Amino acid sequence: MFLLGDDAALVISASDLRTAADCEFALAHALDVALGRAERAPVADDPMLARVARLGTEHEQVELRRLAAEHRGHVVQFERPGYTREALERAHAQTVAALLDPAVEVVYQATFFDGSFVGHADFLERTPGGWLVSDTKLARTAGVPALLQIAAYADQLAAAGVPAAPVARLVVGSGEHHDYALGDIVPVYRARRARLDALLAEHRASGASASWGDERWLACGRCDVCEAEVERARDLLLVAGMRGPARARLLAAGVTTVEQLAAHEGAVADVRPAMLDRLRAQARLQLAQEADPAGGVRFEVVDPDALRRMPRPSPGDVFFDFEGDPLWQEPGSSIWGLEYLFGMVEVDSGEARFRAFWAHDRHEERRALVDFVEHLAARRRRWPDLHVYHYAPYEPAALLRMAARHGVCEDDVDQLLRDGVFVDLYSVVRSGIRVSQRSYSIKKLEPLYMEAREGDVQGGAESIVAYHQFSAARVEGRDDEARALIAEIAHYNEDDCVSTLKLRDWLLERRAEQVGDGWALPVADTVGEVEVSETRRAALELEAAVRALVDDVAPADRSDEHHAVALVGSAVLFHAREDKPRWQEHFERLRLPVGDWRAADGVFLVERAEVVSDWHQATARQRPRRTLRLHGEPMRQGGIGVGAAVSAVYGVPSPVGVVAEPLHANARSTAGVTVLEAHDLLADTGRLHQVLLVEELQPKDGEPHVDVPVALVPNDNVSSAPIDRALAEVAAAVRDTGQVPVGAGTDVLLRCPPRLRGGAPLPAVADGPDGYTDAITAALLGMDDSYVAVQGPPGTGKTHVGAHVVARLVAQGWAVGVCAQSHAAVENVLSKIVAATDVPGEQVAKVPRATAGPAWTALGKADELAAFAAGHRAAGRGYVIGGTAWDLTNPGRVGRRELDLLVVDEAGQFSLAKTLAVSVAARRLLLLGDPQQLPQVTTGTHAEPIDMAALAWLARGESVLPPTLGYFLATTWRMHPALTRPVSELAYQGRLAAVGDVTGARRLEGIEPGVHVHAVEHRDNSTHSPQEADAVVALVRGLLGRTWVDTSARDGGDAGRPLAEGDVIVITPYNAQAGLVRRALDDAGHPDVAVGTVDKFQGQEAAVAILTMAASSHSDVSRGMGFLLDRHRLNVAISRGQYAAFVVRSQVLTDFSPRSPAELLALGAFLRLCDHAVSTQTVGAPERAGA
Repeated sequence: MFLLGDDAALVISASDLRTAADCEFALAHALDVALGRAERAPVADDPMLARVARLGTEHEQVELRRLAAEHRGHVVQFERPGYTREALERAHAQTVAALLDPAVEVVYQATFFDGSFVGHADFLERTPGGWLVSDTKLARTAGVPALLQIAAYADQLAAAGVPAAPVARLVVGSGEHHDYALGDIVPVYRARRARLDALLAEHRASGASASWGDERWLACGRCDVCEAEVERARDLLLVAGMRGPARARLLAAGVTTVEQLAAHEGAVADVRPAMLDRLRAQARLQLAQEADPAGGVRFEVVDPDALRRMPRPSPGDVFFDFEGDPLWQEPGSSIWGLEYLFGMVEVDSGEARFRAFWAHDRHEERRALVDFVEHLAARRRRWPDLHVYHYAPYEPAALLRMAARHGVCEDDVDQLLRDGVFVDLYSVVRSGIRVSQRSYSIKKLEPLYMEAREGDVQGGAESIVAYHQFSAARVEGRDDEARALIAEIAHYNEDDCVSTLKLRDWLLERRAEQVGDGWALPVADTVGEVEVSETRRAALELEAAVRALVDDVAPADRSDEHHAVALVGSAVLFHAREDKPRWQEHFERLRLPVGDWRAADGVFLVERAEVVSDWHQATARQRPRRTLRLHGEPMRQGGIGVGAAVSAVYGVPSPVGVVAEPLHANARSTAGVTVLEAHDLLADTGRLHQVLLVEELQPKDGEPHVDVPVALVPNDNVSSAPIDRALAEVAAAVRDTGQVPVGAGTDVLLRCPPRLRGGAPLPAVADGPDGYTDAITAALLGMDDSYVAVQGPPGTGKTHVGAHVVARLVAQGWAVGVCAQSHAAVENVLSKIVAATDVPGEQVAKVPRATAGPAWTALGKADELAAFAAGHRAAGRGYVIGGTAWDLTNPGRVGRRELDLLVVDEAGQFSLAKTLAVSVAARRLLLLGDPQQLPQVTTGTHAEPIDMAALAWLARGESVLPPTLGYFLATTWRMHPALTRPVSELAYQGRLAAVGDVTGARRLEGIEPGVHVHAVEHRDNSTHSPQEADAVVALVRGLLGRTWVDTSARDGGDAGRPLAEGDVIVITPYNAQAGLVRRALDDAGHPDVAVGTVDKFQGQEAAVAILTMAASSHSDVSRGMGFLLDRHRLNVAISRGQYAAFVVRSQVLTDFSPRSPAELLALGAFLRLCDHAVSTQTVGAPERAGA
């Protein structure tokens, strides 16, 4: 940023965009410095900065040499101009002239200047689609500032009238090229640039320097500029444990400083009393330290029981810490992160002894993991009572993740966790101690128990940078430098381990002061063998045998066959690894104070409990039970439903007979309960509360007690045994032959084109209404043991086409199965087959789960599928059976390869693992779905992307399926052309079109077709907004009764009729907003307007769809902007509308700087959608309590 010329015109640069992307307040401060209003904020010395800059220049030169060799004689290089108006304008003109010269293929260091912006693009490369903006970045992955920078250069190309390629490129530190669609990143740049231009102009005109707390500026709170202001203002951010939502509510209550918080009494709206008390006490303790002339760190013991539950020390105890690089990536692999140092300190010799396990690539990481676990096992054999101490939950989580990634030591790590070997001292500190520091990082606690550290590496980030430098020095042969760097990293890690040891000893001293010498936890005197069932042992051996076939092949060197083998190996334990994070989160919750629990679905915090009926036995044979009424709040506003599988969590100590985790430092006990009733209540603050009626059974060995739960947590566990057995069959075939067997499922893994007899390509689609049906049917008839994929965007008739394909094949005697992720999806396809074709219901069967009175044959139980199929086979008739993956992999219900065809519906949400499993039932697969709608939900860590949805895997990350692999249904019969266009650009590369003569003839009196935006004023709303609910009610009132003309309707809609409540649906990302809007519409007299979350409306449609976003701003979003602005969810929501879609959103929802590339791309897609709006209205909303 600088002032140019006699008129002191303000010019911002690409580096200013980078600054603003991190912190707008820092950019405002930079303007104040340029204007002489403020002194430059002191910047902490960064000894790594010069080194990183030099490496960045070297990386840029490597790319320049590559391009010069590739475009020999056609590369133009420019020197950077001086920063005068004349020099900048001349340089800009030279750049444009070079770009228009047909002989020039690459421009290096192109200058762009438009009078208020200057930038220097690393590379511009001529391509058939236009000039490709390319920038080099030393980082191994893209960052938000880098993406905004290349978007700025692409925008400058457009302003100069020079055609730009549809993508821009980042060349990252690994040498890999990452391309990004300009349609997603340029809207963010333009919005950010417009915002910054306006703010900077307003700020310059104000004549005053930027003030902390000015809501116009987005402040990060962490940079040098912000830290100085936070300190000066005594901001609440100084208080340890202060989170954004709590700070916002305290500010709204007039509590703005640490001192005010310490002196505050009484309640604060929407802040839990326990949390408020903890924050007030924390503020008081911090002020006491500040008032001490010596500045000594103080502490208070707040829960002696947390200290009491610490285990007895053992000579074999280990103090453990990782060093890792989260951005490390092996070429050709999609897996990020490397744990390059497993460090531990042991004390059995009488003094602290450091031991290190190093890993510099993925194979060495596997070896280090095995060596570490074996070393622990050997020590446990000598000292069965040892514990592994660490600080914060990262270490156990990383061990679990690595064990799953490498397929080794998983049960050993699980056994260590079950035996309570790992002790998280952070959990002990947070539960039992309050410290007067502003942070509870271990380094901030060290003044309590050790001297200040020495060494150049003083933090985890510096360790990563030093490791990058070590790696480069090792590759480049600078051995002395490499040895010095690795020694410094080891010294830093050793200090961390010693710190953990000294913290443990300090806590034991506090324990002795509080509770004496007794030990509450049992002491292990032996260590048994790792408990592994025979089934799991066989699965582990099978997986290892399959993975061994490709372990020696680097990911970048793998063939499609290698990838398929690796996927099969990773599939064997797919479900076990998917389940593991759920259990890990469960046990983590039991070890942490409730106030430190991370928000999660299905977790309910109890604020008040009432005993409705005490322990009693309904009959002599029944176990005693009681009924409780629980008042509280779900951590995520979806709430708990009747019949939910949950467990009650109790405090410490546990009720008699209720099992706790006896070997963990902060054990909490659980007991199973049944939810009998659930009632939603809207508090005065607007937040959702619930009242639950639950029944609790007394444990078999328990006794009646008076304790009540402090929370409810999820407790769902479904066996995947038949699916696992099917996957094991495929894996065994690979193990025995060394290659993937021929089959439809393995063809999907290979991503090979469907194999038709004679090597023929897929049949072309002829014109006419049956074109797709003809082509798909011909493809299936012309193949054996392969698949056809069909991508059907909203309204393209995917289910209709699939039903007619099935009908034609059943007429030829085929046995057909239908499978999907849910019973409802399967039954929808079956109903369509019977309703839309001539297949009689007697030849279609399933056990009904979601359909009342189906037109197809309703079986009494799933085991009757086999008899149904056998009867039709004996009669020589084709038939259709439906079920989930559990049915299709159960040979007692469907025999192996019994089906001629298996239709997998919603294959855009059906994992590769399940696709491979169900493929054992059929000779052919027809995959129907759309990977651009709601994605596959996955939680586990897998060595290979076996958790990816089948259609997403085939699409290779593209939004449209390649034509060699299947069919893209390119015409929607649902949406008006004006609504189809934004949906098509949002999700389908502009390739989706509408049947214009049908959907284009629809009309709604006084309303234009397409997307409409209603921007509503509100603030501090997270998952529900009363203001948006009011706006939705007003919209519905304004729409109902207008004349609706639908020439395609079966009810004579071409004559027109009043728009009815059933013609409008309201969609939202959050259950809380759905409940709020439902009540608002009911109160307004519109009970028949459907309301629900995005997932509830997939597959449905209405004349008008209303999407209410609910959240006020980026800082209010509870699950991240990536969830709220996810383009898959937006696609589903907007495409529910036949004629128009209204987006009801906060005015400032998009006024934020994205924190990740994924968040930037999501924001760009949403901004582009809003840019397509045919109307944009700003709706004022009255202030409400708590709003």
